Amino acid sequence: MTTTGYNLSLTPSPNLRTETLIRLTEGERKLDDLRKDLRVGSTTASHTLRELEEYKLIYQDAERNYVLTTIGEIVARKLIDFNDTAETLHAFESFWLGHDFSTIPDHLLDKIGWLKDSSIISGTPINVLKAYTTIIGLLKESRDVRVVSSILIPNIEFIHDIFTGLRELHFVLTEDVLHPSIEGIGREWLGKIPESYFKLYLIRQNPKIGFFTVTDKFIALVPCRLDGTFDLHSNLISCNKKAIDWGLALFNHYAEMAENVDLS
Repeated sequence: MTTTGYNLSLTPSPNLRTETLIRLTEGERKLDDLRKDLRVGSTTASHTLRELEEYKLIYQDAERNYVLTTIGEIVARKLIDFNDTAETLHAFESFWLGHDFSTIPDHLLDKIGWLKDSSIISGTPINVLKAYTTIIGLLKESRDVRVVSSILIPNIEFIHDIFTGLRELHFVLTEDVLHPSIEGIGREWLGKIPESYFKLYLIRQNPKIGFFTVTDKFIALVPCRLDGTFDLHSNLISCNKKAIDWGLALFNHYAEMAENVDLS
């Protein structure tokens, strides 16, 4: 057996080694602390730590604390990312399998684990608009709002109700919905909004997104189904900061593909 590589499945208990590395991203640990954290005996903990030392992933400092090496830190963070990704895909398996994510760039697909703490909000037989009303409620608590849409947003004039609390309002709209949306909000009303506050973009490529919004409070995503239709009664929603960062990057991706619309 060689110890020059970093394949953590070469010897028994890869899950224990993985968990040990992840624990050490939180800070240095003594043997007894790790044993308690991992709920294993001293012999098992010591054996695991020796293996990780052989792989040059951890070392003991002068106070006999176990610490990640630079390589160990990189490996541990990759393991966390992999675990988060696997958890995200497993939790919403039918969502990922049933929708088209082909326009989401690779670097954001690589970070799909950032959506781990999301929820799927779906309508019910007695509350079919649950997903929509949930989004409206969250929008009223937001100050920075960015929207990508290739569908006509029902009752889009609700923007008037949240206007006074907003700092930024940016829309990326497809050609089919651009002008109806402008008329729905009100061209005269939009014309009075400072340019520094409001930005409107036209995207000519199909984003394969029915409705996507990211704010300082949450993200909500309604992608295109594989058959090209949209299910507005079921949204992926998250209020987690990493999910919001992911959403801002996705919005910027679509905004960079779009052209600015001048309403003057």
